[in-house]
Amino acid sequence: MITSFDGEYRFLSNFWMAPVEYEGIVYPSSEHAYQAAKTLNKDLRGAFAEITSPGAVKRLGQTITMRPDWEDVKINVMRDIVAAKFEQNPELMEKLMATKGHELIEGNTWGDTFWGECPLGKGRNELGKILMSIRDDITKIF
Repeated sequence: MITSFDGEYRFLSNFWMAPVEYEGIVYPSSEHAYQAAKTLNKDLRGAFAEITSPGAVKRLGQTITMRPDWEDVKINVMRDIVAAKFEQNPELMEKLMATKGHELIEGNTWGDTFWGECPLGKGRNELGKILMSIRDDITKIF
């Protein structure tokens, strides 16, 4: 069981700097792409791609007016972006595949019980589920 996306497993985090092309824009990380997807404004999405820090982009994403369907689409958007991260960065795909057999839990200390667990055992762990699903899908292909 991997209970933290830190240290050797930091690459599982959306804050890991790896370019991700999503809907025609290249973002510095999957966090950038996810936060940008909260709006349908193409100009604002482009502005998200210019921010250097995943932390800064997350803070900006918390201040914008979200698209009206966000709550309905956010899990699928995250899955598409995380899948793109690994498909577009083969070295990360290999590292994800090396976690085969391990449950992936996005344990955190900032109280996120939707995408992760805080404390461990409390939360939906949606990001961990997405990562394991992507890993399983790739295993079926190869």
